[in-house]
Amino acid sequence: MDAGRRRQSDSRPGNTLGRPGAGPRKGSEAERLARGYLEARGLKRLAANYRCRYGELDLVMRDGDMLVVVEVRSRRSDRHGAPEASINHRKRRCLMRAAQCFVRDNPQFNGMMLRFDVVGVLKEANRARFRWIRNALQFDGR
Repeated sequence: MDAGRRRQSDSRPGNTLGRPGAGPRKGSEAERLARGYLEARGLKRLAANYRCRYGELDLVMRDGDMLVVVEVRSRRSDRHGAPEASINHRKRRCLMRAAQCFVRDNPQFNGMMLRFDVVGVLKEANRARFRWIRNALQFDGR
């Protein structure tokens, strides 16, 4: 395996990935909250924090016969805009390429329809508000 291609030693579906020995990642609480929110709505978790040379996929889930890549964005306040509004063109391109790597590394998902969702998590004092945008990211092939 090409060491530059993947930072983890294991990217099988269902495994939570991360750097061994690393401290808590920024946003991991928001990702945990978003995962629970989506699982309560019927999605099944396949992988979390999948990494490849193009970037990281926060969550990869299954919604019926659809493979869903979920980008989780969080903020403490919406004063500077909604959390999900912070995804730029470069991030979108990295998400698409990382999703292609995921499917290549997990051929059992080859041929499934792919959807990109965004979950915005607004963490307030003792609660979190969620905004789930299905099919939020569209790609034009570039």
